[in-house]
Amino acid sequence: MASLIQNIARLAIHTFRRDPQLSPTSYKAHYDQLCDLLARLTPSDLKIDPALLVDRGRFNPNRDGAPVTYMQIYEDLDLTICVFILKRGVRLPLHDHPDMCGLLKVVHGMVSIQSYSFIPENNSEARNGDPGVPTLPNPQELPGHTLARTPTFLHTQVLAATKHPTQTITASQPACQLSPGANNLHEIHSIDGPAAFLDILSPPYGTDERLGFERDCNYYKEVRSPSTGSEEDVNGQPAVFLYRVETPSDFLV
Repeated sequence: MASLIQNIARLAIHTFRRDPQLSPTSYKAHYDQLCDLLARLTPSDLKIDPALLVDRGRFNPNRDGAPVTYMQIYEDLDLTICVFILKRGVRLPLHDHPDMCGLLKVVHGMVSIQSYSFIPENNSEARNGDPGVPTLPNPQELPGHTLARTPTFLHTQVLAATKHPTQTITASQPACQLSPGANNLHEIHSIDGPAAFLDILSPPYGTDERLGFERDCNYYKEVRSPSTGSEEDVNGQPAVFLYRVETPSDFLV
């Protein structure tokens, strides 16, 4: 009999394959079923070494090595499935998921997630007359993942974004979701001890052989509005600016 992670992987492959014949209704049904399976996932299902989850107190690089452990479970042209293990008090820096759908399921400990969504209209205007940015779809509208390329506004250095309320997520809660147009950037901190979570991302980072471009992971720093020095209100939600930076020096995997 197949294990839970095997069933999750097979369903994820079926859900996120970029098949133009996959209807929105079928996609939504598969996606919901995948979320249900993820709700049952535990560290033992992932064969995580228990030693990686032992709380040794505040992270010490001389004693603990890298602050983050990465396990790749599966990858093909359409998706990647992996696990991140964060030691106490460390973070995944603020980063993006260009054109991706994603599911993040905490399986051990507790994390704090600060998410953002790009504001395409504002970023389009900031390009001084470049063509408008296409509307980015929600997961339910994305069977087959037929996006043509990375939106032009993602190539700029300073981007307007909506800042969402910080979430505290434990292993008892459902998987967090991101789409090309919502919650597509986030920073993740472990809280009160080590934390582990499974990521399913589609399409994966790297060379997209189907669409013919490189999908990079970009890192950002939040900055306040250049005009006011503070958060501004856009459509009833706080807006900030995100400045693209080099990979943070404290991010070691």
